[in-house]
Amino acid sequence: MKVKVGDRVKFLTESGQGIVRNIIGPQTVSVETEDGFEIPTLTSDLVVIEATTPAEKLFVDEMKLQGDDEGVESAPVLVEETYNSSSDDNSSRLIVYPSDREPDKFHISIAFSPKNQQMPLVGDLDIYLMNFTSDDIVFSMHSAGENEFSLLSSAKVEAFNKFYITTISREEIEAYTKAQFQVLVLQHQSKVLRAPVSSDMSIKGSRFYKESAYKDDQILHQKALIYKLIDFKNIPIISKLDGGKQDDEVQKQKARIYAKNDDILKHKKNNNEAVVDMHIWELVEDHSRMTNLEMLNIQLSYFEKCLQSAIDNHITKVVFIHGVGNGRLKQEISSIMDERDFLNYKPANMSEYGVGATQVDIMGTFS
Repeated sequence: MKVKVGDRVKFLTESGQGIVRNIIGPQTVSVETEDGFEIPTLTSDLVVIEATTPAEKLFVDEMKLQGDDEGVESAPVLVEETYNSSSDDNSSRLIVYPSDREPDKFHISIAFSPKNQQMPLVGDLDIYLMNFTSDDIVFSMHSAGENEFSLLSSAKVEAFNKFYITTISREEIEAYTKAQFQVLVLQHQSKVLRAPVSSDMSIKGSRFYKESAYKDDQILHQKALIYKLIDFKNIPIISKLDGGKQDDEVQKQKARIYAKNDDILKHKKNNNEAVVDMHIWELVEDHSRMTNLEMLNIQLSYFEKCLQSAIDNHITKVVFIHGVGNGRLKQEISSIMDERDFLNYKPANMSEYGVGATQVDIMGTFS
């Protein structure tokens, strides 16, 4: 679902509505509520609505006017277009299970993944930076020469994402085993500010020629040699606020964002499969007064919630029944899945579901 600054939105998971104030990430925005709080919220938990009554129109006008006074960008800003396109092309999501979303487990790491997963000791290696934290980061990677440092890569990496740096041959390994990294944590809503940090990577070249060094990584979703650069809990805090009512509310909302949801469980057929009927009459009691856009947004929001819930609950196969219609819903969900390289999808079994259903296979080792 596309959301832009200035949109009036309604929460799907709780009562209330507000105005989108800022784009935090590809699927997260900051919403100013009617009581003046700004809270980070997943776009999948929102529905864009139009002001209809005079009171609602006045509320929207006042909120937009306040935003202009505060210097908030008033031109439409699509979530998909917020970040540098070159960074977006190289970034993809990590599979993050609820049990792993504990701050003590957060880290920033480098992964060397063999192109040939069956024979990891030969062939080229893909290099990824893994941001296994709940905050966006900016990083730079340098190699040290005799007289100067050379920049190898730099980018903004969103929370719980991996960033593809490059592919190297075995002959190039040496240049990358002693790289130096600088990292800045981008904390959009927090009681603390963390210091920029640096880390020197030092890996023995011999490790790349030991098969035992390449382990099946559940987060990266492939065999890789993982080198932990930074433990998030060890990044120094340089400034801290006492924290008031608004900050407490923000923390509650962030906890809600990363909390496990069990929406998929009511759709389970067996331990590893589920079927979700996305026809609008299955999702709302009365849609007779809704616009096509409102119905589409509700369907897309529910699709994203169920997809994430399937990942959270280790369900490997989900059939989404979307119908035929004009094909817009199928097109939108296909676009969402194309952004996630751990998903495969295809038309579902026609004899069982007809032509208006898509089967999604979530790749990975689930325990």
